[in-house]
Amino acid sequence: MKTGTHKISPRELAFDIDGVIADTFRAFVNTARERYDIEIDYEAITDYDFRKVIDIDEGISNEIIEMILENPVGLGINPISGAVEVLTRLSYFGPIFFVTARSNRNAIIEWIDKTLGLGDENTIHLEATGAHEDKLPILLKHGIRYFVEDRLETCYLIQGSPVTPIVFDQPWNRKEHPFLSVGDWDEIHDMIEWQI
Repeated sequence: MKTGTHKISPRELAFDIDGVIADTFRAFVNTARERYDIEIDYEAITDYDFRKVIDIDEGISNEIIEMILENPVGLGINPISGAVEVLTRLSYFGPIFFVTARSNRNAIIEWIDKTLGLGDENTIHLEATGAHEDKLPILLKHGIRYFVEDRLETCYLIQGSPVTPIVFDQPWNRKEHPFLSVGDWDEIHDMIEWQI
């Protein structure tokens, strides 16, 4: 973990969903293998725009993405290891703030409820922006000071604002960058001020 930061208040922290909480890219890899007999090495996904670095038919890719976006519960997308425990603990401090570029809010709310057990409106606050570029205004509006995100391009969009991006390590963001970073949910846990 490269941090050098003080402990973060739970009320000042927000999370992206795909690649931070939901193991979405792994679900993509598994679906490609199980339904289409296509082998993809997860570690070979070295660009967020994965079609630049893996060989897959665009039609098949679009079908899998549609399943991920519209039916994450039915597809069986798992949470990233450690997310449930940390998020459950965070929920005792008030609603957990999520900001996603997904546009289908209901599908991801259902996934959060059924997979994380956190679907109660008193437990979460979810903003589905429909575009990565629209995340920063939402974060600013709600007084968020730290945002955990796996997409480097979004971190660069946030850079220079009052919001500090924290990169959640994934194969597609292992390029040189100036941001705080965490390798897993244990490291996120250790950044949080639990005694407030």
